[in-house]
Amino acid sequence: MDRRSFIRGMAGVAAGFAAVAHISPAWAAAQEPANIRNYHPDMRYRPHGLTGASVSALGFGMLRLPMLADGKTVDEPRVIEMVRHAIDHGLNYVDTGYVYLGGQSEAVTGKALANGYRDKVYLTSKSPWWIMERPEDFDRFFDESRRRLQTDHLDFYHIHMIMHRGWKEKVVPFRLIDKMMKLKADGKISYAGFSFHDGVPLFKRVVDANPDWDFCLIQQNYLDTEHEAGLVGLNYAAANGMGVSIMEPLRNGFLVKPPKWVQAVLDGAKKQRHPVEWAFDYLWNKPEVSVVVSGMGCLENVVDNLAYASRSAPGMLDAAEVAVLGKAARQYRSYPGHIPCVGCYNCIPCPQNVAIGYLFNMVNNQYRADGDLERAHRLVKYSMSPIQRGDKPQACNACGQCLPKCPQGINIPQELKRLREDLRL
Repeated sequence: MDRRSFIRGMAGVAAGFAAVAHISPAWAAAQEPANIRNYHPDMRYRPHGLTGASVSALGFGMLRLPMLADGKTVDEPRVIEMVRHAIDHGLNYVDTGYVYLGGQSEAVTGKALANGYRDKVYLTSKSPWWIMERPEDFDRFFDESRRRLQTDHLDFYHIHMIMHRGWKEKVVPFRLIDKMMKLKADGKISYAGFSFHDGVPLFKRVVDANPDWDFCLIQQNYLDTEHEAGLVGLNYAAANGMGVSIMEPLRNGFLVKPPKWVQAVLDGAKKQRHPVEWAFDYLWNKPEVSVVVSGMGCLENVVDNLAYASRSAPGMLDAAEVAVLGKAARQYRSYPGHIPCVGCYNCIPCPQNVAIGYLFNMVNNQYRADGDLERAHRLVKYSMSPIQRGDKPQACNACGQCLPKCPQGINIPQELKRLREDLRL
């Protein structure tokens, strides 16, 4: 199936699973058990763009894992039990990364996939540009990942966390895209892609830089339709025949227990769902979404998420249910202190490298909604660094260079000062 046929098929997809299968050969092929790795009748499978891979609606994210009492060491027996339970029930997409948990994630993933489990899944990992000192580090990291994962071959491989700084300083000058495509040509990986944390203009530039991209991994949930790549990026990638994997479907756990006024909107729906199921269904409803990758902290999470996945399908939400999610998002944005940042990153680069969009969206706005100071501090301390996402709000010197760049007219230095004071950072 060529890209033009794929795009025509995707354009007509909106009327539910049966219609999708009828219109798009990729969707029809994805439902045939003979075409599915690790088929299980209770799991639902989706085409990963034009790769030909049929992937489970739910993917296992290997970042947020159960830890031992020291808070630093992965609880390997529990993780292995969880991963194998998921695979035994049809999950076939396992996502890890070179830097996750200091390398422990890849190591425990390799152990979980021993004894025949490796052949049942599509295994993914990621190459981190921000710790590369020279181009040769790319190949070294890849070989280390394979050793940790106890495999010679990776199915899906990403350039990890592409954003403005990494694109300019490492991805382009180190020719990392060429290196990815060589891995594919040499048969060391099956599919080449990237994960992304920046705005739509850069996302389109990255997609257009390589017509042979197979897939991407982006952040998306029902609150963040305009944040980072957003819905525009999702549709742009799909229109180019790329598979789209989704990360952070629960917004760092925020949507597991949303603010009470958001929950009140969800409770008004005719069909009742757990908040987690609402978040997943928002994504599974979209035929452009290939797989929703979720971290799971205990076996109960795995069991629940498998049940949600078993009921999933494109077009599964009716117009009233879509409207409920839209109203819930508006309620979230209406809370006092919410900063109307859409994560467009027009304010980047900041001379002081402040992580403006991340601090406003993922730190301030969640804190205004739930008042969880501990979570806000954790997001600043552990979920960003000056190299990856940018520096902390106290790095702002109020130079004002960002002010004319913001399409929302946000007084960025003032809001950063307020954030720093209110969160006692």
